Amino acid sequence: VCVADIDTQAGTATVEQLQEVHGHDNVIFVACDVTKDDDFKGAWDTGVEKLGTVSLLINNAGIGNEQNWQKTIDVNLGGCMRGTLLALERMGINKGGDGGVVVNISSITGLKAAPLGPVYAATKHAIVGLTRSLGSEFHHKISGVKVQSLCPSLVRTDLVINSVKNAFSPEVAQTLTKFAASLADMSAETVAEALIKLLEEGRNGACMVVVADKTPFYVDSPIPS
Repeated sequence: VCVADIDTQAGTATVEQLQEVHGHDNVIFVACDVTKDDDFKGAWDTGVEKLGTVSLLINNAGIGNEQNWQKTIDVNLGGCMRGTLLALERMGINKGGDGGVVVNISSITGLKAAPLGPVYAATKHAIVGLTRSLGSEFHHKISGVKVQSLCPSLVRTDLVINSVKNAFSPEVAQTLTKFAASLADMSAETVAEALIKLLEEGRNGACMVVVADKTPFYVDSPIPS
């Protein structure tokens, strides 16, 4: 596994923990800003050099900043598109690759309205659209790359805490804090288990929803293709 993140301190610490369990040569960290083409390509190249051919890319980078909407679009949507298109270029059988899988981390707000975070929701809706469109048999026959999406509800991570503190107007932040407190806890481990289920079932173009206290389920496109 190659962990790529703009936060080098947290990324390095995480990889060191994983290396203790899985071996030093099996997990690496690479600094990467997903809004920059050269960073993403460099991370991919390092992964191949250190670990071998890439078969799975998980586009997980995301922020929630309604005050800086352009950055939110650049990271959430731009990073996801940059990674997906790079994966098709590097893994596609039509490009000399072996095929593979791309999992784009969207959100439950990519499937319904989110009045407290309209910019965030817009990026997540776009990720669902990208996944469903590229996750079609038309594209899969060409590239041999499956494209899937995971759509979790609220997970208690630093993203939520930091977003409330720094990225919303005072009125929205106050409402969002109360809303978050009323929700059932959902851990990152729960989302990870759903990710494994998604990968094992292997449905191309699938969007899997993960909600606390419920079995993960798929949401099909409301408009038949």
